Amino acid sequence: MRASHALSMLLIVVVAVLAGLLSQRFSASWDWTHGNRNTLTAASQRVVDALDEEAISFTAYIYPGPRRDRVRTRLARYTRASDNVELTFADPARHPEQVRALGIGDDGAVQISYRGRHETITAFDEANVTAALQRLSASGDQWIVFLGGHGERAPDDETNGGYSELAAALDGQGMTTRTLRLADAAAIPDNTAVLVIASPQQSLLPGEVDMIRDYVAGGGAVLWADDPGERYGLSPLATELGVRWAEGTLIYPDYRKLGTGHPAIALVANYPDTPITERLNRLSVFPFAGALAPREDSGWRQAAFLRSSTRSWLETGPIEGDSLTFEPDAGDRRGPQTLGLALMRERAGRDTPQRAAVVADSDFMANGHIDTLGNRTLALSLFQWLAGRDAQIAVDVARAPDASLQMTPAHIRWLWWLFVVVAPLALVALGTIRWWLRRRR
Repeated sequence: MRASHALSMLLIVVVAVLAGLLSQRFSASWDWTHGNRNTLTAASQRVVDALDEEAISFTAYIYPGPRRDRVRTRLARYTRASDNVELTFADPARHPEQVRALGIGDDGAVQISYRGRHETITAFDEANVTAALQRLSASGDQWIVFLGGHGERAPDDETNGGYSELAAALDGQGMTTRTLRLADAAAIPDNTAVLVIASPQQSLLPGEVDMIRDYVAGGGAVLWADDPGERYGLSPLATELGVRWAEGTLIYPDYRKLGTGHPAIALVANYPDTPITERLNRLSVFPFAGALAPREDSGWRQAAFLRSSTRSWLETGPIEGDSLTFEPDAGDRRGPQTLGLALMRERAGRDTPQRAAVVADSDFMANGHIDTLGNRTLALSLFQWLAGRDAQIAVDVARAPDASLQMTPAHIRWLWWLFVVVAPLALVALGTIRWWLRRRR
């Protein structure tokens, strides 16, 4: 019995020692959460993989306790994703000089370092961490320049029609935004990565148009997002880019089934195979959009990256009410229609081709629509491509699918009837029935 007992104890000790050795030498993890919530998204994984020249260092200035454990759990997905990521913790009480220099508060912060550059963040979700990595990977001296002075959509405009949300998203991707009024400038800045022309409402001066054409002729990248109607002096630019604006507004007859609320809200569900859209898998929405057509012999390689469905049409008449009908005799044109054109051409003395893009809608990037379905990812992918950051295209981290609630007017009416009428009547009926049953007893 003693020998058997001793052998059992020896086996237990051996198993415990082996388990300890294995836990120190080998590491394995599995993510069984819905949607792999504890694993980096493919977009973030591409960002981490691209930063392979030096180690990515995370230094977390967090006091010991439960908050440090939560931060460790969130950042562990990055250390699991790459051996190139290092995570260390520092007690703020023991490093007062660094804490003061970084402006760290009581809640703590994480400093991310790469190639001698640093970013400090206080929100540790994947979107913020990946955005910081994006900023570290960018050169930081290239601007996204928005044309201003003619009623264009502005990056500092916080109304529904403004572009402040887009500007914040671009900043999160390491792209600096600026507004330029050509009347006050001698030329477009040399460090302009992309010139944005977003739906001017007043005519540009001939000299301003010439400056834009000179910028394009010199190899500059441009994004022209405009709506149906007048071009306000930019017709020469359309000729320079080799595009034509078709007359009319895109109509979707199935808007009631889809719950968009208006027939002139166009949807794009299937994307052509282009670098801009190859990783997009969500619908995008384009309110009151127009259509484009390429010009032959323009010198550009033109590819449609946004096209409407076959059931849509281009309405050339006035958009009044919701009872529109397709009338080819009146000039209406059946879909699919092109909403977005990507343009490329070779330039002498340059290793990479010049890029430009034209979109027949400016609303899809506005504050009121950028967070609708896949619009944000599409907009960021478009800017990444134009800026030549192909490795970072579509790296906008997808938000949780249950983070927002969008209801159609029909849903709101149904809920009103349910909670304001049906539910109270049901309670009254239930109480009446119980009262009647008790009286019968």
